[in-house]
Amino acid sequence: MVFITVDGLKNEHLSILYNRFGESGFKQIINNGVYVPNVFFNYIAKNNVSDLASICTATTPSNNGIVSNRIFSNQNNNFISIVDDTKYNGIYSSVGRSPKNLVTTTFTDNLKISNPRSKVFSIALTPEKAIVMGGHNADGVVWLDKEVNISSTDFYKKIPIWATDFNESGIMNNYLHSNWVPMYSLYTYIYKPFYELNGNFYVPSKNKDMFANFIYTAYANSIVGELAEKAILQEDLGQDSATDILCLNFNVNTFFNNTAELNSAEKEDLYLSLDDDLKMLFRIINEKIKMSNTLIVLTGTQTEPFSQKTLTDNNLTVGKFDGKKVVALLNSFLMAKYGQTRWILNYADGNIFFNNAEIDKKNIDREKFKSEVIRFLADIQGVGFVAAYDDLKKANGDIADINVRLKNSLFRGRSGDVIVILNAGWSDIDIDGNESQIASTALQQTPVFFYGLNMEKSTIEQQYFVTDIAPTLCKILQIPYPNSSTGCAINLYNKH
Repeated sequence: MVFITVDGLKNEHLSILYNRFGESGFKQIINNGVYVPNVFFNYIAKNNVSDLASICTATTPSNNGIVSNRIFSNQNNNFISIVDDTKYNGIYSSVGRSPKNLVTTTFTDNLKISNPRSKVFSIALTPEKAIVMGGHNADGVVWLDKEVNISSTDFYKKIPIWATDFNESGIMNNYLHSNWVPMYSLYTYIYKPFYELNGNFYVPSKNKDMFANFIYTAYANSIVGELAEKAILQEDLGQDSATDILCLNFNVNTFFNNTAELNSAEKEDLYLSLDDDLKMLFRIINEKIKMSNTLIVLTGTQTEPFSQKTLTDNNLTVGKFDGKKVVALLNSFLMAKYGQTRWILNYADGNIFFNNAEIDKKNIDREKFKSEVIRFLADIQGVGFVAAYDDLKKANGDIADINVRLKNSLFRGRSGDVIVILNAGWSDIDIDGNESQIASTALQQTPVFFYGLNMEKSTIEQQYFVTDIAPTLCKILQIPYPNSSTGCAINLYNKH
């Protein structure tokens, strides 16, 4: 099984660019696979890592614990990666990491538990994505690291030899310092380039943070594709009766517009380049394993619908929520009532973290304190919705209700004491000055394709949730569902 996730993949993008794709990449899946277009996210994600975790565990962040790509550390009084773990050492990285905060099993875990002879490998653009896809028992988990290496962690014992060989080749460093050149002549593209630097989409020397931008280029996707081919060939995947899984993470969002908009030649090129990467990957699979013996699964993650520029250009209101300023004002307000203590420890991704130790120490009425914080925040410009964690956890009803989707997004100890949702179009600036456009509260969807194993082409119009994907894979693999699964298997034979 090759499990492929593409950050930013959308139904409409595949339709618009269909005639630009070759016959052996995206089209091979679209023209021959089972297509499930209406798969919805039943929670509000702050980051694509939550999406991958929910897909792989068959449950929402409220159960799997992956509320974002980062969490607030009371010990350090700052934010750390959701996979940081000082108990372990990095391999080709100075940072130790593990899946300890992923508190449920994934479908890959269940395969290894059911059949230890099966092999599981995960390759992604970031450590968080690689680890949540690989789970707790993978044979190899690697990612593109900002230290300009293919990295791993000794939680998984060792790094695959093909990753070490890739590092020693210096290819990644060459890619990092290369200009991103369009695949085709610019006049053939449907959209105009956002940046056009003497025929290039991207020039590393003109960017302050080379690596942060690099993982949003076509070259980063190509590295994942090259490593996938090496894994198939050197690990002898699919060569015996035990089912193997290769998890891959790609991206079609640009570093200058991380939204669902398809409005630049750069984003178009990301799709076209990825189409070529998939063509080469599928060729290797067909030569080595045969597509009739392989299941390809392709799906995407959530993205904000529109950029602030697009909204402004179309006369909609946008703004910036300055978390540092708001926390300073809120602390001043609370100090006037309760004394000179830092009552709010931090803010990020819509989460307000109380100084609970001081609240308990001074025996403050928690309900009154919480209500005063909520009333204060509700009057801040740009805030559309404020609620306490404990109140949201009581929400019941249909998934269309924002309270229910927020409930599914929260995990005690990792989410804030009070949750802030901004108005559509507003961006969020955390205490450290990092800006991000908060995930839309709209009910978002992604396509899912199943191709191979001699499946017949069909379209399934019934609505499902992303938490139904892993149960579907488990049913095909004839293994148990993940241990906190809330999903059900998609009926792949409900054809239209």
